[in-house]
Amino acid sequence: MQTTLRIQDELYRAAKAEAAREGITLTRYLESAITLRLKKKDTRSPSAPYSFPVFHPEKPLELTSLELKHRAQQLELEHDLKKLSLHPTKK
Repeated sequence: MQTTLRIQDELYRAAKAEAAREGITLTRYLESAITLRLKKKDTRSPSAPYSFPVFHPEKPLELTSLELKHRAQQLELEHDLKKLSLHPTKK
């Protein structure tokens, strides 16, 4: 299966370099990383459910749809990195 992923530049370069050091493709490296992570998840207790931000109509947001989309993507990335025990880099 093919898919497109959005990965931070630093993380991509580090993974690609590590795959090269191991003499494997980036695809194989990512597959093994995901496999290890999924196996690790099986041994942990269930994590707390994700709490979505709530926006109230009484307090309208002063954001454009593009700004709101960017904020949603930012929250999703922060959540994913937290679940992977990684910390987002500040730009």
